[in-house]
Amino acid sequence: MQSGVKHEVIDNWFERIVKRHCKGQVEMFRYCDDVVICCQYQSDAERVKEALDKRLAKFGLALNKEKTRLVQFSKAKSRQKIKQEAFDFLGFTFYLGRSRKGDLIPKVKTNGARLRKKLKSVNVWAREVRNKAPLKEIWKAFGQKLEGHIQYYGVSFNARSVHNFRNKAIRTMFKWLNRRSQRKSFNWEEFELFMSRYPAPKARICHVLF
Repeated sequence: MQSGVKHEVIDNWFERIVKRHCKGQVEMFRYCDDVVICCQYQSDAERVKEALDKRLAKFGLALNKEKTRLVQFSKAKSRQKIKQEAFDFLGFTFYLGRSRKGDLIPKVKTNGARLRKKLKSVNVWAREVRNKAPLKEIWKAFGQKLEGHIQYYGVSFNARSVHNFRNKAIRTMFKWLNRRSQRKSFNWEEFELFMSRYPAPKARICHVLF
């Protein structure tokens, strides 16, 4: 169950009341106003959703209907051929996939909408700064931004997405750095030579989940 909610309204309530009245195990994961509640049983999930809606109403708040939903996310249910759903949280899409040994395990990847938004922001930033500082300063700032993305999204199972983002972001930088004047600054081969002297951060896994 996902929802953007005020955490001060539900934290103590969840620990003191909700957990005591659920048949199975329930856990809440929150960052700021974004929350995921995991329930062992669907009946508990339905009751928690209803109770949460009433709890928020007491404080003049309401669930974000677009973000709040019940998601079937169970390895046991998958073995029963029940359709599983993915869900988004903190810029990641959580889904069930196969390990190298063929076991069904939870996996994550960069949320598609978030990825497109970040690439768009790279494009806007590169266009705006291309003539406002020396090339090396712009490239250093870009490297810092890229490193921040890698540090956040470089988690297990997400290497391909991080690698694709890095490549597309570099291509975007090449496009705009090549428009610093009426004449092209360099071709791709020359740009690669520049990058060999001033390498951009490498795509890598920074956080191992399993």
